Amino acid sequence: MLHDSGIVTIYRVSVDENGPPPKVEKLVKRSTHYFGEMTVGIQRYYEAAKVGQQIDLLIEIWRDPNIKTRDIAQIEDRFYFIRQITPTKDEDGILVTRLSLEEDDSGTWSAKL
Repeated sequence: MLHDSGIVTIYRVSVDENGPPPKVEKLVKRSTHYFGEMTVGIQRYYEAAKVGQQIDLLIEIWRDPNIKTRDIAQIEDRFYFIRQITPTKDEDGILVTRLSLEEDDSGTWSAKL
């Protein structure tokens, strides 16, 4: 698969434990990747719905074992929760990572950069 759909930036959520309550969260850049957009299959969509989640986007990047489901993905001006990480091989046998993403409609992450 060509990774020509755009650029995704992965952030980890950092919490300042030393400050007074309430704890302040901020986003710290972890990595940036070119990605290819894939079709969200019906099974993936319904499995997420069973646990109260919604998969809005499925993307594929080159293999990155450092991404966690606690991380946040940004594509253009939209932020996404990473709901599932699938390390696999593409049709050419190249190691890739597939990310199932749920859009964050609250808009809170853009203020935490």
